[in-house]
Parts: sequence; C-alpha cells; structure tokens
Amino acid sequence: MFTDHLYYGNTVIDWIIAAGYILASVIIGRVIYWLFKLISTKYAAKSKTKLDDILIDMIEEPITFMIVLFGFKYALRSLSFDVPTSRVIDYSFDFILTISVTWLVSRLYDALHEEYLVPIAEKTATDLDDHLLPIIRKGVIVVIWSLGILIALNNAGYDVTAVLAGLGIGGLAFALAVQATFGNILGGLLIYMDGHFKVGDRVQLNGTYQKIDGIVQDVGLRTTRVKTRYEGRIVNIPNTMFTQQEVINADSENGRQVFQVYKLDPDTSVEKLEAMMALLKCVINDNSHTQESVVTGVVRVSEVSIDLMHLYWIMPDSSNIKTKSEVYLEILRRMRAEEIKMTDRTGLRYNTDVLY
Repeated sequence: MFTDHLYYGNTVIDWIIAAGYILASVIIGRVIYWLFKLISTKYAAKSKTKLDDILIDMIEEPITFMIVLFGFKYALRSLSFDVPTSRVIDYSFDFILTISVTWLVSRLYDALHEEYLVPIAEKTATDLDDHLLPIIRKGVIVVIWSLGILIALNNAGYDVTAVLAGLGIGGLAFALAVQATFGNILGGLLIYMDGHFKVGDRVQLNGTYQKIDGIVQDVGLRTTRVKTRYEGRIVNIPNTMFTQQEVINADSENGRQVFQVYKLDPDTSVEKLEAMMALLKCVINDNSHTQESVVTGVVRVSEVSIDLMHLYWIMPDSSNIKTKSEVYLEILRRMRAEEIKMTDRTGLRYNTDVLY
C-alpha cells in the first residue's frame, strides 16, 4: 500500500505525524506570543517600572522561536534515521538553540541599555559617558555574539581550540594593521577623561606644518574638528596629536597679558615721568576691553633713554589686536597732549681710549 511504502526510512503516516508535531509547535508558539502581547499590554499601565515590560517585549520572539525549534526536534526524533543523520540533526539543533539563546541575551542587554544607561548618561554634565556608551554597547554585543557562536560551534562538534588559534593570529594581524586607528580612538577617550578642553573652546597647538589656532567644533572618536580663527577653515586633527604634544586652552586664561616698555627722552623731568605712569594707568582703566590690573614703573635710566614698564591684561573675550590698537592710539594722543617725547637716541656705545 501507498501508506506502507518507506520514504527515507519512514512511512507516509510517520511523516504526517511529524508534520503535525511541527504544526502544533507553530500554533503553540503563536499562542504564547499572543499571550506575551496580552500580558505586556495589560500590566503596562499598572506597573511602576518598565523593567517587566522590557523583559516581556524582548523575550517573546526568541521564546516563541525556541518553542517551534523544540517542536521540530521532537518531530524529527519521532522519525527513524540512520546514526550519521541523527547526529547531524542533534548537532544542528544544539547549534540553532545556542544561537537563539545568544539572540535572547543580546536583545535583553540592548533593551536595558537603551532604557536605563542612556537616560542616566543624558542627565550627567560631562559628555564622556555619551561617547563611551555607544562603544560599550557595541563591545558588549560583540562579546555576547562571539561567545555564543563559539559555544554553538562547540555544541555542533567543531574543534573550538583551532578556531580560537586562528582568531588569535588573525586578531594580531588586524591589530597591527589598525593600530593608528586604535591610537586615535584612545586619544579621543583621553580627551574626554582629561577634560582639558571641550567643544567651543579655543585651542592652540603646533600642527605638522604650521601652528593651529582655532575653535573646537567637534570631538570625535578618531579626529577632532577645529575651525581656524583667521582663515575660517575646518581642520580634522587626529586625536593622537592632542595627547603627544602640548595643547593650550586659550579660553582657560583669565586674561591675556601685554608687556610694553616705553623709552622716553633722557631729559624728561620727574614730573613728566610721573604724569606718564599715571597716563598709562588711566588709559587702561578707561578701556572696556582691559582689566583694571595695571603695573607701571621705571625699569632703567641711562644716557640713551628712561625706560618705563607697562603691564596690563586684556579681557579673555576681547580681541587682542583691536584692544592693543585702541590702547596704543590713546597713549599716543595723551603723550602728545602732555608733550612727553620718546627718545631719539640709539643704544650704541663707542669705546674710546682713556688715559689714566
């Protein structure tokens, strides 16, 4: 009879029964999936925490898939196969089951990461955790899947030791090939950890061919973008440059110091010298771009000139060139009004024979 004929060692009735097991597992899986949806919807409003909702949402699909997978295994076990075929079926089931568990674990971590770690990072004042979290997330997912695949291969009867040895050699070659990239990534992390500068700060550093002075636009994992102050160009600088050389954060200063020496005529009277020192202080105090801290004094008296020292500070947010121009022009106006003259003599000295 047709039903008694063997197909791959099993009758038609056996194959129909196996198909029934598979169909039943699919139906049970769909029912369980529907129950998960019903439970998550019903208790979502009552629950004070989202943890249970996340767990139910993340495990419903992998659990349903594993139920169907067990249905397939039970159906195949109900059939008669030779030993090699049975071994292949068992190894295949163990491999797929391990991958399913790995899928479940990775989904759970991904959901918990988005629900708990990301909001915590957004509330912190520093940007370090915002840049570290994507790296941590990808790293954990890679570790979970790497371990899952290795365990799955081991369950499938493969020699994992040989696979690990191959990965070790390949990993070493890969690390040597991308060591510069890893160096820049580490440099980006060090920039955030040190907190020497942040986006919006003005930094100065010596570049490969010229000095770079500009505003930090973005700090990435591999490069930092700086917009130069005078050319307005965007420069992508490898992060290793910020860790291998001195970097000046110009915005961290309380003010830019300006030091100037005025060489007055040696015949200038004491009264004129005092008027000149008062004039220098007054010019700085009247300028809105300078700080009130002013130091003046006579630093040298010679036959060539009388040197007056002038030390003051420009506000951090003020233009250096514009402020200096305003100060020097005002000093010249007031010197002419007070009839105070610069020296017109040089600093050369001539040696002559002296008779003793």
